[in-house]
Amino acid sequence: MVDKKTKNFLSIINVFNKNSMTPTLIIVYAVMIILFASINPLYISLANIKSIFANLTITGILAVGLTTVMLTGNFDLSVGSTIGVAAIICAKLYNIEGLDIPMVVIIIAALAAGAVIGATNGFLVTVVGINSIISTLGTLAVFRGFAYLFATETARIYYKPFISLGRGYLFGNIPNTMVYFIVLLAVVYLILRFTKFGRDIYQVGANKEAARLAGVSIKKTTFLTFVICGVTAAMGGIVMASQLAFAQGEFGFGIEFKILTICVLAGISLAGGRGTLVGVLVATLILGSISNGLALANVPIDWREAFQGIILIAAILIDSIRIRREQLLRA
Repeated sequence: MVDKKTKNFLSIINVFNKNSMTPTLIIVYAVMIILFASINPLYISLANIKSIFANLTITGILAVGLTTVMLTGNFDLSVGSTIGVAAIICAKLYNIEGLDIPMVVIIIAALAAGAVIGATNGFLVTVVGINSIISTLGTLAVFRGFAYLFATETARIYYKPFISLGRGYLFGNIPNTMVYFIVLLAVVYLILRFTKFGRDIYQVGANKEAARLAGVSIKKTTFLTFVICGVTAAMGGIVMASQLAFAQGEFGFGIEFKILTICVLAGISLAGGRGTLVGVLVATLILGSISNGLALANVPIDWREAFQGIILIAAILIDSIRIRREQLLRA
């Protein structure tokens, strides 16, 4: 027998409850496909679909990690610089003369760097007590500086197995990067949906005091979400370095805007405690497909950026209205 409190909590994380953005996003995505296909039939060609999937996975991977942080009511602005650091670590390790470092070791080193950055952010937020936006804005600048310091010039990668990680295709049609994104999303979704740690994340974001009284370690839970976000950002850096076969200090510059747009569009509440990764998947597809569709429609690049800004503002407005309505209903 499921008690009332459990039912209410499950309704919050149900992707098809009445407050979920997911059904609306699916309809919007379907309409968008029809619209862009009518403008340019190449939009639904196999080659273009493969291109869309290959190009949207980095933002999707980062959005998965950032979702865990946002569900606790926090934010991480340092994901862009983490991409740069991870990519440069990969490139630099491949360019050490006289050393043939295994690819697995290089990938682990890059992921470890992401975990350290995430742990630094988590420490500043949970132990020092600095607001997450302020602290990660600071670490954004610090680690971006490290990226520029260690990559004064473009570091190229010539190791073909590593390059194939980002450029290869499964069964000839499915980009490897899309597989990484889907596997990561599925694993984190299962953690959020079916584990105590996942429930703790939602509870911390929904009501910290109630979570504390229920025995949830708020600091530990929040700290771990920052570590997860750092690791996924490092994954994005590895994929970017693999796709481009080189690394630069400016990798990931300004990507925070796109990740925030995806998360808010997906229905991840800025106040924390609400939203699912199914919405993140659909929102990632929408944002990646819009960019591609506007390019095929010959829309100037400046207008494409402006359109993404409009989407972000609209999504934040909808989220604010929803939060205000819930507050009024509770009053």
